[in-house]
Amino acid sequence: MIIDVHTHFVPESLPAMAGRLGGDRWPVTKCACGQAKHKHVMISGENFRTITDQCWSPKRRIKDMDDENVGIQVLSPMPELLSYWFNAEDTLEFSRQINFQLSEFIKASPDRFWGLGMVPLQDPEMAAKEIKRLKYDFGLLGVEVGTNINGRSIGDPFFDPFFAEVEAEGISVFIHALHPLGNDRIVGPNFLSALIGFPTENALAVSSLITGGVLEKFPNLKIFVSHGGGTISTMLPRLNNGWEMMEDFKKICPQPPIEYAKKIFYDTLVYDVHTLNYLMDLVGPSQLMIGSDYPFVIREKFPGHWLDALNINQELKDNIKSHNAIKFFGKFS
Repeated sequence: MIIDVHTHFVPESLPAMAGRLGGDRWPVTKCACGQAKHKHVMISGENFRTITDQCWSPKRRIKDMDDENVGIQVLSPMPELLSYWFNAEDTLEFSRQINFQLSEFIKASPDRFWGLGMVPLQDPEMAAKEIKRLKYDFGLLGVEVGTNINGRSIGDPFFDPFFAEVEAEGISVFIHALHPLGNDRIVGPNFLSALIGFPTENALAVSSLITGGVLEKFPNLKIFVSHGGGTISTMLPRLNNGWEMMEDFKKICPQPPIEYAKKIFYDTLVYDVHTLNYLMDLVGPSQLMIGSDYPFVIREKFPGHWLDALNINQELKDNIKSHNAIKFFGKFS
């Protein structure tokens, strides 16, 4: 059985703004004329993304999962729904509505779907208070967060109240690339941000968890990162060398950076078996879980099709297929 830990959810109808302060960036869904089972997600009057019923239909998802030999999907909101740019109270209201709709989706087939919700992380204290509701009221296994929140890296000590509560409740954190730094330096169309900006953004997030002391202060956190952590695998040797050579680095990181990196889990969505083998050699096969980015264009079809090309035995391949995820999310334990 394959467990796909990186898939996204968008409800068929997004909750209306209801006169709140989210402004024109509050996302709404609009019918795609002439395209059955399609919707436009509109933000600021423009089509941010056209989605299909794969985003909101359990029946459609299960058909795709069966076709691609996926036993369980872990669903999280489309990252642009995280809405950190709203007033925090508006994001809280929006989060609760999205979390409720996600929990209802999961109830349709709880043996096939697990869920990760969202919280107003622009206010870490408010987000921390919402963790119990997310876990106990909505029955979700964790929370999806952006690599940065309005330009502040996720490893900034500003978010310590949130991570303290997450650790206390034992839920999982999925870090997903969002609004990457350096878009102004990318030459070409906007869609290249997902191809060029996301890998760098993921690496910045992982490095901030290390240099910001998050993994030192909260050693029992359960964190996994999208897109294989991006370019962090090539950044780590440089960080390790710097740690060996610079005494000031050791003042903020008592352990070598690689030791913190090995506490994090990574999805396998790197699109290349050589890159995946390198990441696995660096952090260990115990830290990898299959992810596909279903149902978006950039997704990997037939996730795990490359398993036989990994330089490991069958037991470790089975761990990557599902056992690592079962352990990480605390299911069937």
